Amino acid sequence: MLRAVPGGGALLRYAAGLGVRGVETIGKLGLYVAVGVRLGAHDAGLFFLCLTWIGVVSTAARLGLDRAMTRHIAAELAIGDGRAARAALLQGLGLTSLAALAAALLTVLVAEVAAVRLFGFPDLAWPLYLSALVLVPQTLAFSLGAALAGFGRGVAAQIVQNALWPVLTLAALLAMPVAQEGGSLDGLIVALGVALAASCVLGGFILLRERGRLRTSPVPVPTLAADGVPASLPETEALPSLWTTARPLLVVELTQVGLSGLPVFLLGMAADAATVGAFSIASRISMLIWVIIISIGTLAAPRYTALYRLGEMDQLRAYNRMVQRGAAFVAVPAALVMLAFPDFLLGLISADFRVAAVALQILALGQMANGLFSCQDILLAMTGRGDVLRRLNLLQLAVGLLLCGVLIPAFGLPGAALSASLTVLQGALGTHWAARRYVLNTEKN
Repeated sequence: MLRAVPGGGALLRYAAGLGVRGVETIGKLGLYVAVGVRLGAHDAGLFFLCLTWIGVVSTAARLGLDRAMTRHIAAELAIGDGRAARAALLQGLGLTSLAALAAALLTVLVAEVAAVRLFGFPDLAWPLYLSALVLVPQTLAFSLGAALAGFGRGVAAQIVQNALWPVLTLAALLAMPVAQEGGSLDGLIVALGVALAASCVLGGFILLRERGRLRTSPVPVPTLAADGVPASLPETEALPSLWTTARPLLVVELTQVGLSGLPVFLLGMAADAATVGAFSIASRISMLIWVIIISIGTLAAPRYTALYRLGEMDQLRAYNRMVQRGAAFVAVPAALVMLAFPDFLLGLISADFRVAAVALQILALGQMANGLFSCQDILLAMTGRGDVLRRLNLLQLAVGLLLCGVLIPAFGLPGAALSASLTVLQGALGTHWAARRYVLNTEKN
């Protein structure tokens, strides 16, 4: 009969996943502290602008194929069709590799214009040139991690995508001699690229260990009814093409990374680099909550897909409740700490960043809402509701543009935080509603 979806060991997997996220959190927080101390407010601002640029362009280069690979690989393996899973893996990695090279070339072509005309920081041009080197390994690391998630290797996926590179980059930064005139900034960006390349090597090695699962074909065995007559085989819905799944998810990914980068970019046009650095630090501290949510979502994604593919709707609802409760249990206390001690947390990095204390509190409120209504975007993506998710995200982008355009010129740093927090709240509530309407309160035919 069709392959059952494993349920044992879930708590152990979540504990391991949260442990990896703990390493990531320490690595990223340590990296932010070291960047603030070693680079100073101005160069830290330039670094975070480069990091935001890399994130936005790399997301575009993945073409939405990362989440599509997770869904297709997990869905095909759920019915034992390893050959179809292999086709999705090869197509996804091939297309994203080509797109990553194109994105790196584009960054080289526009770096100077973006530095001078868009941001008004001529000294940002060379760091942007170096950022082009980072785009290829960044894109591939996230794509390899998405493929690993489809194989049910959620912990390994998190290491490849998020945990290894900040630790290695931090170690490299601490080992660098203190340099003048941007030397530390340049070396840091190169170290980031090397760390992401190491993540790619690790991800490729783990994937090779799964190659045996890519040689199977589905062979359903009919069960016998009470009268000894073979019962009808359970039917599974045929998946669309990988690109059909990816198209709406590309819009979703671009919208999400655009929303996270939009306040940074607009603040960069309206304020000095030190203010951008302070806001970026506050934003990235608050997004450590989102990191936890993504960790849980990465582990949940293949099981969401498999349960839905096999039509186990009651199990899907129960599993989704468990996922949301687990995320809230971790995310809400973390948000409360940020609300209570913003000056202390920012002061750990640099006294210069305490100016963003109110911004951190506002951002923490948005992430608390995200924790209470978590992982529903992943549920929609993994059950083929990318079109619904796309509409929700485009609406979210429209509201985010309006809020940033009004609040940042009027209120500066707090305005950037408020616009970001309100769009996060809108996204959390929107996906919560859509998941219930289109997935959880329906029965799959």
